[in-house]
Amino acid sequence: MDSFTHALFAAMLLYNPFPGQPVFCAILGATLPDIDFMFRRISDHDPGLFVFSHGGFTHSIPGILAVSAGIVAGFLSWQSLAGQVLDLFPLLTVFLFSCAGGLSHILLDVLAFPGIPLLYPFTSRKITAGIFPGPSLVFLGVSLALFLMFIFGFPVITFFSLIAAFGGMYILVHVGLKVFVSLKHRGITIPTFNPLRWLIIRVSGDSYEVYRTGLWSRPGHVKVYPRNDGVDPEIICRHSNDPEVQRLAYYSYIMVAGSEGDEVVLRDPLREDGFLFYPPSYKRVRISER
Repeated sequence: MDSFTHALFAAMLLYNPFPGQPVFCAILGATLPDIDFMFRRISDHDPGLFVFSHGGFTHSIPGILAVSAGIVAGFLSWQSLAGQVLDLFPLLTVFLFSCAGGLSHILLDVLAFPGIPLLYPFTSRKITAGIFPGPSLVFLGVSLALFLMFIFGFPVITFFSLIAAFGGMYILVHVGLKVFVSLKHRGITIPTFNPLRWLIIRVSGDSYEVYRTGLWSRPGHVKVYPRNDGVDPEIICRHSNDPEVQRLAYYSYIMVAGSEGDEVVLRDPLREDGFLFYPPSYKRVRISER
């Protein structure tokens, strides 16, 4: 989700019981995890640090704790510059409400594809409920409009209950769509920005079958991708711990193998062939057959 939606969600959750500094800390905790877009150079430089990218480490539970600790450090610096006496209780409050905001962040992001590494470093596997294709354009529009209204003095806080009811109903509708499509189609069901159109990934023997479909229409053209097209699976197994291969697996929805000359190419056909566009980087990697 976008930063405006994360800030609004944290404010709605905590403003009534904890106005003032606590909700401010929660908003910081809810928005700062997206600072990880600045970490891209780290994963570009070292493939083994692939989780340091957007939607990566700062979207895990340990990452939320680290971000919250950073907010506390910033608060400490502010106290020092202001010449205030160190008081542990306010620092604990800052940390706890920053964590609350961070947890609200990952609660929203886990609703969307491609998911987040919630349990890193125990596993880098991304977890998602898969009811949104990515950032919700509806939530972005509503949040941005409310932010502008707030800037111009409109009392949007008085409408938090109504906004929360709308958001909850919108999420429930998408949960219903997810259940409906999943009951009709076996496999991974991925929504698009048009809620009436879905992408289906189905495992069939040694191949993936990929097709688009509507809620009531018949499936479209089925594209078949062999999982190991003439490639010995043992070769892939030998390279499974290579940093470049692990980075590709982390970024990919599915991964297939094929031969090109003396090399084996591992790739995500969904992103290479235009079925999906995010994440835009690391779509393929070449490995030696040896």
